[in-house]
Amino acid sequence: MKRIILFGLLLLAGALTASAQRGLKEIPNPDVRVQEAGFKLPAGAKINLFAADPQITKPIHMNWDGQGRLWVVGSPLYPHIKPGEEETDRLYVLEDTNGDGIANRVSEFAADLHIPTAVLPGDGGVYVANSTEVIFLRDNDGDGKSDERKIVLSGFGTEDTHHLLHTFRWGPAGHLWMNQSIYIHSHVETPYGVRRLLGGGMWHFRPETGRLEVFMKGLVNSWGHVLDEWGQSFMTDGAGGDGINYVFPRFVGVTSPGASRVLRGLNPGQPKHCGLEVVTGRHVPEDWVGTLLAPDFRGHRINRFRLTHKGGAYISTKIEDLVSSTHRAFRPIDVKMGPDGAIYIADWYNPIIQHGEVDFRDGRRDHTHGRIWRISFPKRPLVQKPKIVGAPPKGLVSLLDSSEGLTRTRAAVELRQRDAKEIMPALEKWYGSLNEDQALQKLRAIWGSQAVGAFKRSWAEDLVSASNPKARAGALRALYYTAGEEKTSRALLEKAVEDPNPQVRLWAVSVLAQLPWPDTVALALRALEKEGVDKYLDFALWSICREHASRWLPIARERNPFQHTWQLFFAGRALKQPVGISHVLKSLAEGEFETEAQLDEVISWIANVGGGNHLEILFSVALGDGAPESRQIRALRGLRDAVRLRKQRPTGRLGRLNRFLERGNGAVFAEAAALAGMWKLEESREPLEKAFLGPEAVSSNAALEGLRALGGDKTEQFFSATARNVGMEFGKRLRAVVGQTRLDPKAGAELAVSLLQGASRAEDVRMIVDAFLVNKNGPSALAEVLERPGSAMKPSMALVGLNHAGSSANKSEALIEAFRKAGSLRPMKLKLSNAEMEAMMLRVAAEGSAVRGEQAYRRAGMQCIVCHAIGGAGGIIGPDLVSIGASAPVDYLIESMLEPSKKIKEGYHTAVVTTRAGDVIAGAIARQDDTEIVVRDAKGVEIRVPRKEVASTNVSPVSLMPMGLTAQLREDEFVDLIRFLSELGKEGPYKTTAQRFVRSWEVLQPHGRTRDAIGHYGKKIFTENIESYQWAPLVARVNGTVPGEELPRVVGRGRERYGVARFSLQVNEAAKISFKLRGKLSDLTVFVDGTEMKGAQEGASDVIELNRKKGTCTVTVVGLLGGGMEEFSVELLGEPGVIEVAQ
Repeated sequence: MKRIILFGLLLLAGALTASAQRGLKEIPNPDVRVQEAGFKLPAGAKINLFAADPQITKPIHMNWDGQGRLWVVGSPLYPHIKPGEEETDRLYVLEDTNGDGIANRVSEFAADLHIPTAVLPGDGGVYVANSTEVIFLRDNDGDGKSDERKIVLSGFGTEDTHHLLHTFRWGPAGHLWMNQSIYIHSHVETPYGVRRLLGGGMWHFRPETGRLEVFMKGLVNSWGHVLDEWGQSFMTDGAGGDGINYVFPRFVGVTSPGASRVLRGLNPGQPKHCGLEVVTGRHVPEDWVGTLLAPDFRGHRINRFRLTHKGGAYISTKIEDLVSSTHRAFRPIDVKMGPDGAIYIADWYNPIIQHGEVDFRDGRRDHTHGRIWRISFPKRPLVQKPKIVGAPPKGLVSLLDSSEGLTRTRAAVELRQRDAKEIMPALEKWYGSLNEDQALQKLRAIWGSQAVGAFKRSWAEDLVSASNPKARAGALRALYYTAGEEKTSRALLEKAVEDPNPQVRLWAVSVLAQLPWPDTVALALRALEKEGVDKYLDFALWSICREHASRWLPIARERNPFQHTWQLFFAGRALKQPVGISHVLKSLAEGEFETEAQLDEVISWIANVGGGNHLEILFSVALGDGAPESRQIRALRGLRDAVRLRKQRPTGRLGRLNRFLERGNGAVFAEAAALAGMWKLEESREPLEKAFLGPEAVSSNAALEGLRALGGDKTEQFFSATARNVGMEFGKRLRAVVGQTRLDPKAGAELAVSLLQGASRAEDVRMIVDAFLVNKNGPSALAEVLERPGSAMKPSMALVGLNHAGSSANKSEALIEAFRKAGSLRPMKLKLSNAEMEAMMLRVAAEGSAVRGEQAYRRAGMQCIVCHAIGGAGGIIGPDLVSIGASAPVDYLIESMLEPSKKIKEGYHTAVVTTRAGDVIAGAIARQDDTEIVVRDAKGVEIRVPRKEVASTNVSPVSLMPMGLTAQLREDEFVDLIRFLSELGKEGPYKTTAQRFVRSWEVLQPHGRTRDAIGHYGKKIFTENIESYQWAPLVARVNGTVPGEELPRVVGRGRERYGVARFSLQVNEAAKISFKLRGKLSDLTVFVDGTEMKGAQEGASDVIELNRKKGTCTVTVVGLLGGGMEEFSVELLGEPGVIEVAQ
């Protein structure tokens, strides 16, 4: 039985009603002892309960005060207040008065809050994020209750309760830092004017002056921020997937509205995190200090990361977790170092964490529990709580250099409440005692002066000359906050912007961006002249070029206002304008741009902004003798973008393009074929038709795109004749139908039916249906012909067409019904009754196999891997499923599979862009600005659409995940698939580990010409750059292995069949690198850039070592299939950051 209409399940449901009710409604046992039994800790660590319900409920955020008391906000109201309910959320104060690690004094400071999402003691009271406001509460009469309430800031958005203002933290210089998330639109009135943040981002605020500023923008749900010991900022994202993010002024992360460029985090594919803390102090093991703690609330654990500073950037490596749990209600959402040196965890405690995807009134949502856990190291002494409040100036200043980060922070907060005249003598005396090697202490003294409101600018300017680049960068950050308010040293910035360290240059650029000088951009662009322009510095320069455009653009239209042509090019590219293009082209002709990277960037820019004369020069670059293939491809692709997006063509004879069509295959041919069509070159028709009918599928597909773009009566006649030729190869007839459909859907529909009836492969049906779905009139045209008598299809193929049509954003009920009739398919019941759902959940638990379920998930026809990643490996159009099992209830998973459009994850709704020509482009909006919309389709391909060609843009209620996709599974297979999904992220074999397995591969497709070649050249032939080779992506299993049975069988000698897989390895610095190969080694051969690697070839694993220079290399693994090679894996070894899989 194929369809997931669980006829047998209906009978089973009646017999299991009582236990099934428990299966649906049962929640984890809330007994503390049960939860404690599920914890897993590192060696030497111990966990104990610090506080719990009923004393506190639903803790969201927490922070310590200077007296060692823990302030916690809790919200039983979350996720929303119901009609008629009063605001009763609470602010608690927890205190351990006897030092036994348990809160023995708990009080309610306030009990009339509305979903408070942040709390921060300071300034004699406490700051609270209370929906749209930042309020300040104070106890004036000493009774432990708030009796003063003041609105400090208002106007923050409230569109979504789990994106409200949150994550309050004091910085070392006395700023109050706070975050907001993607769906929040804030307009905040301050003494300095209205400050706006329309989407996610981070603010910094000086309560004493009322100055509020945006520091960065973007990220989805950024519930984590820390500053490391040198004052650099790192963030986590509760709905992202990049682990740790390094941020700086004007940083823009994913999902920032209107952003045309974004930066990604340090750990692609890592779980989503809520909260962030840096480990400090004497109580924890020495090698823990400086690591970051990031709660993976979905996975019931707290991850730990180690940061390595490389030049101006960081490498973040996931290491052993702080804690993990098998208890499904353990939801760590905040983590803080305590005054005793232990680590404290806010446990939201809830089996349900989804916000919009699970009903707000789902009975399993917990509104009464919540815990604060404490992790200590019994063999190491605890820290004596210091006296901070009321400490004398000398003692308070000394605490700024404490080993404990919390002590340093609370001392800085105490400084905020003191008179500068009282504190500065002690601070100046300490600073004067410091030598050149104590750069960190000097930086802490500078922060202290900022906290007390008496910033010693001269100290910061002196520190910019320190030998330690971290100190130089920190000093510039200290100058950043008041740049423009006080006189800034020009000589200092001229030197800093040419500093050998990229992070120092980044902060110099950030300071320049604050200044009113007319030549800020000219100064900033000098940073390009030094080695090591990383992505962060590049972004900061790009930003200042745009923000300060009015200061340099008028001059650049007449002359180059910068030192070098490369700087002029960089500025013009940042604006997407042809400013200075004549200078750049002259330099291009004179060979000033020496590296391939520079040439590629210049070519891309000319294509995006140049006119006809400029494009003629670009065309000449492509035609030039000796031009490498990569440059030809980039130039031709640029010319294609120029005509498609801007209707611009070279001014010379376009027919010269045919020289590239004579090659008949490869990437250059594909670009030239598409360009010939866009240029409407009739003289290119003959070679395109020849290639279309030729033996190579790659060139035939490329010729299809060229002919489709060429269009005209002759093209339609050619497609029609080819499609009707029953003696022609099926694949060519199929492509002809696609071509005809793109030109005329009605004519295409007349041709399509016979091929749909003869199709035996699902991908062929999908290819035909896709051709109709991308035109607004296509679905109705195909439906009309399918409704006619004599249009019957094989049921299995009709089901493929029905599913594919049903998952389209351009959804047509008429087409779905037409496929149903053509295949004589009975309507599928995709919604389960309560009894069926309950029985299905029980069956998943009792009978489901995650091993078999992963096989079903990986099945090509299911298309799961095309859209979804697990731990960063796989598609990007759907959510990463790395911890879906640990976060989502089983009934949610079942319902999502059966009715995907009912359970669309926030941020993954489908956008439908319809052009004026009638084309329909569906996918996720990758980015957009005033000139274009970039859509990422279901295959992850980005499609640029000029704004002027857009007829409409809408959000579709239809998920890109095909409805009815599971109909191709048997009942037992569906049960297995759900079991696999339900295990992802839980403790066990389906939690991605910290091991650096290669998870994204390319595999060689079957190729008929390798039999003879391997006889002459051996297995090395598989490493050659042969144009007719076709490579397809393959993702490793969750455990990092590549299954041999999924490798395409490539013909070898005699009956030998090989599997060939490869990946690109990025070597970031010259070094000896190593990786471990596991598998049946006698069947495996490894090549690096075509050179065979000799290993021990014994046992089940082998370490391969080699010396490499900085750059990229290709690693190819060749395995003999059929001889027992079941699986293999490659794990990168050595210091993180030296080698990584190239993206």
